[in-house]
Amino acid sequence: MTTQPLPDRRSQFIALGLMYFAQGLPGGLAFNALGVLIRDGGHSVSDVGLTGLAFLPWALKFLWAGPIENWCARRSYAYVIGATQWLAIVLCLLLSYFPPSTELYLCVAGAVALNLVCATQDIVTNAYAVARMQGRTAGAANAIQVTAFIGGMLAGGGGLLVVHQHWGWTVAVQLMAGLMLLLYLPLLLGKRWRRVPAAADGATPAGPVGRVRLRDLREHRDLGWALFIAVLFKCAGTAVAVLLQPWLIDHGLSVAQAGGLQVSNLVANAVGGVLIGIPLIRRLGDRGAVAASLTGVTLLLGTAWCLQWAQVSDTRVIFAAFAVQSLAEGAMYVSVWTLFMNWASPRRPGTDYTVMQCCESLSNAIAAAAIGGLGQALGYGRAFGLAWAVAGVALLGIVWSLRRLDGAVR
Repeated sequence: MTTQPLPDRRSQFIALGLMYFAQGLPGGLAFNALGVLIRDGGHSVSDVGLTGLAFLPWALKFLWAGPIENWCARRSYAYVIGATQWLAIVLCLLLSYFPPSTELYLCVAGAVALNLVCATQDIVTNAYAVARMQGRTAGAANAIQVTAFIGGMLAGGGGLLVVHQHWGWTVAVQLMAGLMLLLYLPLLLGKRWRRVPAAADGATPAGPVGRVRLRDLREHRDLGWALFIAVLFKCAGTAVAVLLQPWLIDHGLSVAQAGGLQVSNLVANAVGGVLIGIPLIRRLGDRGAVAASLTGVTLLLGTAWCLQWAQVSDTRVIFAAFAVQSLAEGAMYVSVWTLFMNWASPRRPGTDYTVMQCCESLSNAIAAAAIGGLGQALGYGRAFGLAWAVAGVALLGIVWSLRRLDGAVR
């Protein structure tokens, strides 16, 4: 019997890291930098809520996940990755000519378009990851996903703010386009990560089988519980993170300091994912790790409320407090997405996993759009407190739902 050469795990991990890093760049721009620049450009706190529109492609990509996965089956993962990456580079170059200070709506529209392309690419990356790394390697794969995506958000968010402070919008965004190109070159030239492993006798092939359809998701008996978890686990945290951006400026921090805090938080996310998330999964399993990490995150989500109530202005205390919160969030990300990677059907790897991501992104979009108006109407303290209370209620519902999942038993 003739067998194909197996792609080595290292090449797969490197490819995943490059893909997720590139996809994190526009996410960091939209979710971590744009709100700061909108407020710094003289626009209102409610205008910061426009950044919630950039969540929509990530929330709605399940609508085209099936056709994209079928396209990958006809061509290849590498082909679709390449097409979307080149388009993202072009859009990034165009966006560099529309600064948020003077072209607010065109800038937001460009950020939405850029995130649309990268969200589409994420469908492909998810399919590749689930098809090849379900099971015992899922924890490591999701640690790479979280760490690399956070690295991209760090560069596209806080890193962009630091560059913007010195050289302005145009240079900062064009440098981001150049980074996207550099990230793609190893994927373009590499061959090992593209190889499709031959399925062993009786095993499920590593990829979609037959035509992928969204309605086939109903085959999961525990679909409702999985959707409930995906919708609730991050919405309160997103609301706090979005409102934190104008709060930092109004609290006296400069754009560069706000960017530095974003960098610090994202580094802590990555460290928490690797050093806390993976050991939790190995010790407690998927569901136990989700429950434990989410409990820690919920307790720490009151950090912003406490700082506002105590009127803390020492930047060292602010950095340290949010670093601790971010460590717990990193562990939560790895735990939750390992849960959903192992839950996804091998027959629809990209679509099942993408639907869960979309549920998270949809709730993120709603939370981001709503929190700006709530912050304007209630003030920072009450808005932060409301988000904290919502997180407590969500924790109780998620712990209840975890016990009813059929698929996540690893």
